[in-house]
Amino acid sequence: MRDFLVTGVIFALLPACFFSPWIGVLVWSWIGYMNPHRLTWSFAYTMPFAQMVAIATLSGLLFTKDRMPLPRRREVYLLLALWGVFLASTFNALHPDPAWEQLTKVSKILLMTFVTLLLFQDRRKLRVLFYVIALSIGFFGLKGGIWAVATGGANSVLGPPDSFIEGNTDLGLALNMVLPILLLLSRDERRPWLRYLLRATFGFSIIAVLFTYSRGAVLGLAVVLPLMLLKSRIRLAIIPLALVAALFGKPLIESVMPAPWLERMGTIGTPEEDASASMRLNAWRVAYLLAWDHPFLGAGFRPFSPEVYSRYSPDERWNDNQDAHSIYLQVLAEHGFTGLALYGGLILSTLLSLRHIVRRSRRDPGGGRWLGDAARALEVSLAGFLVSGTFLSISYFDLFFHVVAMTTILRLLLDQQTAESSRGTVPAAIRQDLVRR
Repeated sequence: MRDFLVTGVIFALLPACFFSPWIGVLVWSWIGYMNPHRLTWSFAYTMPFAQMVAIATLSGLLFTKDRMPLPRRREVYLLLALWGVFLASTFNALHPDPAWEQLTKVSKILLMTFVTLLLFQDRRKLRVLFYVIALSIGFFGLKGGIWAVATGGANSVLGPPDSFIEGNTDLGLALNMVLPILLLLSRDERRPWLRYLLRATFGFSIIAVLFTYSRGAVLGLAVVLPLMLLKSRIRLAIIPLALVAALFGKPLIESVMPAPWLERMGTIGTPEEDASASMRLNAWRVAYLLAWDHPFLGAGFRPFSPEVYSRYSPDERWNDNQDAHSIYLQVLAEHGFTGLALYGGLILSTLLSLRHIVRRSRRDPGGGRWLGDAARALEVSLAGFLVSGTFLSISYFDLFFHVVAMTTILRLLLDQQTAESSRGTVPAAIRQDLVRR
């Protein structure tokens, strides 16, 4: 039944993807983040739905009048340069076949990122994209949080199989990234049923992150939650809350959380005593040494293999899950110091743009308020990615590139609003937003 339902829904949406390509980006995002076909059990499980939607969307893009020029922004140039480095490193990859396969996957993500930049230079459409991303990933937070409460947290919460967020750490990182977006949407939502759904998803997603049993995810949550409070309108409450947490936090956690969870988290301060943490530290060393042997363009996508480990870590037993275990060291090993410089530059540029949007939006508390709130949410989302990603090879996660694209669009919208204000007019989208408020 699920197979027919998912297939029927996606097939019914394909004409809309062609005639309104911005809807195609939404459908592609829904499939990419929620992976509804991975929740089926038969023929739909392996159907190339994302490819179908992408073909319909790109075909419609050729004819649509809604297409805008690609923004001439720093982040766009960095994305293009990074894509060029990915291509160059693949030509010199240690293992060409898996490298070209991975380049194809990453190129599809970047291509749809650029399509997002072309089609979502509109406040209303951008809000819808926020909703699709937050609820697609939040679905697993809501589901996983309820399941964790019902079972007493006996097992770890996982994401959809055969997806970017299948593993517990992967799902924890994704949930950390959407938590601030869920909070942003719930504050502004006027429809009670949707506001309650967003709040429930937010609350259960926090529980789900805790019960991923991922130390990296929990560390990311420990950064995301205080940052959300600092950027909220009740940030003055953080001092008494911090005091309460310092006094009663540890005893409360020990009395509530199950023993396996406490044992798992107890190894955060002693990585040398945990086999998984020790393997991660060794993987970091291997990635670093590999990068020094290929400093300019790295060893290409998917460089880790038994041969590499026999050279750089002969005492470490190889398994098929070996990788860099860090977004930073993954880029360094695969694309050298050139790739890491561009990747780090993209992150820094995005953070600077978000700060710029927040500062400028304070001068316009009317129409610029939502732009500033959205920028604050993306700041926290990116922080969650940077912290949790320290322990995970998920450098090419769709949502990271979507955050970059949405940041670029927010700044473009703010510039347009400033230009309209200087001419004494107010854009229609802002007028509607002010009337609604």
